[in-house]
Amino acid sequence: MARRDNGTGTVYQRPNGSWVGRIYMGRGADGKPKYKCFSGKNQAEVKRKIKEFNQGGCKTDSTKVSVEEYILNWLKLYKKGSIKDSSYDAIEKTVRNHIIPALGMIQLQKLTADDIQLMISDMKEKQGYSYSTVKKAYDCMRQVLTHATVKEDIIKNPILLVKIPDKRQFPQKEIRFFNREECLRIIEEAGRTYSNGKPVYVYGDAYILMLNTGIRMGEAIGLEKQDWDKEKKTLHIRRNVQSVLKRDADGERAGGKELVYNSTKTYSSDRVLPLNKRATEALERLCAKYPNSPYIICDSKQNLVPPERLERTFYYMLKNIGIEKTGVHSLRHTFASTLFAKKVDIKTISKLLGHANIQITLDTYIHLFENIDHNAVAQLDDEF
Repeated sequence: MARRDNGTGTVYQRPNGSWVGRIYMGRGADGKPKYKCFSGKNQAEVKRKIKEFNQGGCKTDSTKVSVEEYILNWLKLYKKGSIKDSSYDAIEKTVRNHIIPALGMIQLQKLTADDIQLMISDMKEKQGYSYSTVKKAYDCMRQVLTHATVKEDIIKNPILLVKIPDKRQFPQKEIRFFNREECLRIIEEAGRTYSNGKPVYVYGDAYILMLNTGIRMGEAIGLEKQDWDKEKKTLHIRRNVQSVLKRDADGERAGGKELVYNSTKTYSSDRVLPLNKRATEALERLCAKYPNSPYIICDSKQNLVPPERLERTFYYMLKNIGIEKTGVHSLRHTFASTLFAKKVDIKTISKLLGHANIQITLDTYIHLFENIDHNAVAQLDDEF
């Protein structure tokens, strides 16, 4: 019976007692899958041969290797372990969803700037992807082809002639934030209880906490009770929890997801936040639910809560109170927009949000500044 072990490809025993194995090597010019086969007297020998092949890198003829084969090999050998698991997931998603369908069957040495430019143009014009998605595909190809050039697998780098459209040519995604009336409804719904006093939403107070601190969902999930200084009324944000794909030792998907602890997104994201009354009360209720757990937000087994679960519950909450569906991140946007409305200076807002620099805050909330500018000029009517 064929079986697939971590990093060994598919290994099985023939009726004559010998063992064989094969690993996927991408697709050929005809679009059909290609495999590299190995044989041995026993299972261990076949696994060893496959492992040695994997460690040795891409053994195929560089004049015939396809873009799909080359980029998957690059991912496994040069990106796995060198970047965060969540970043690896994001790059692999870009490769499999955008690059391979468009360029995968082309031989690496025959890849032209026109091929890449067509992919970029189609993503923007025909498929309607955002600037961020298009740029991720461009950046990934730039890394791969720079790598291929350095290794002398290609003579000239075609990405040098490719132009990514200006960001202003893409439709700007409107940032969703809640108005005061919607915030009150969300707070009320988050704290709603059944007739027996049991809360309807186990993590309801988590949303109230995010609304009043502006912390990211991953930062909220990663909070531990030691991060809360009750006397100083502050909350230390020092880690981020993300949901990533489970993988074997060679970077292949192993099925399902797992939660991983990471440091905060940037150096500036490690910050100490002041707490208002509503945030403090939310923390008190969260910590009281499972007093023996080290985590502030956890399930009944005192385990970390997956981001997907918090997102789904938030959608359900909004549906119950008649608010248009949007993500948990809108709570962070609401926190920021409220501070702008209260005329808090940009430097303070950027620091509270944990942005790496003020420019990120400006770029993210430029529409709020445009409104402020219009209001400021309109006030001149009362002066002259």
